[in-house]
Amino acid sequence: MPVLDRVHFDHMTGADRALQLEVVGLFRMQVEGWSAAMASAGGWREAVHTLKGSARGIGLGALAAACEAAETSEESEPALAQVRMALDEALGALEQFAAEAA
Repeated sequence: MPVLDRVHFDHMTGADRALQLEVVGLFRMQVEGWSAAMASAGGWREAVHTLKGSARGIGLGALAAACEAAETSEESEPALAQVRMALDEALGALEQFAAEAA
């Protein structure tokens, strides 16, 4: 499974490059809030749930899967470590996508 499913992303955005770049930018901006919430003892599950939906919406399947696994995990630290790793990969794929689209 690719980190970024470009076919899905194209489908969801009508393959509109300007819209795709805007979506990538919005996703990047929201990462700070999600990361902070994931670090908090009380809000990490909600943050992971929200991140899962956003990731699915733009074709970041591995990140969505890591978030889904974390939501049901009994141990937050290992699950969140997997989410953070998947998030780093997703951000790298989005950065590459944005560079190619420019």
